[in-house]
Amino acid sequence: MKADSMRYLAQAYFHQDYDLEAEEPIQILTEFREVEPPETVEELRASLEQIVASGMGEDGLAEVWLETAGASYDPRQDGIAMSLWFHQMIDALT
Repeated sequence: MKADSMRYLAQAYFHQDYDLEAEEPIQILTEFREVEPPETVEELRASLEQIVASGMGEDGLAEVWLETAGASYDPRQDGIAMSLWFHQMIDALT
């Protein structure tokens, strides 16, 4: 599993001031898709799909997104399950 692209997204786009750059967190993914090279976007999408396909539970997904990747955004604070957040990210990158 390549975590590099997700780590890049989390740290470069979902840094501690991410909420000043978009009204909704999912808009950050739209920006990522529009400004990053297509290969980077595809690598991230494929990585997210691989993580979801692994059958990882909510706690595991939270650990990957928040701890391993280092994202400052926790979708659970908005009432969004981690599994749903991963699917939303994949959809936004497609």
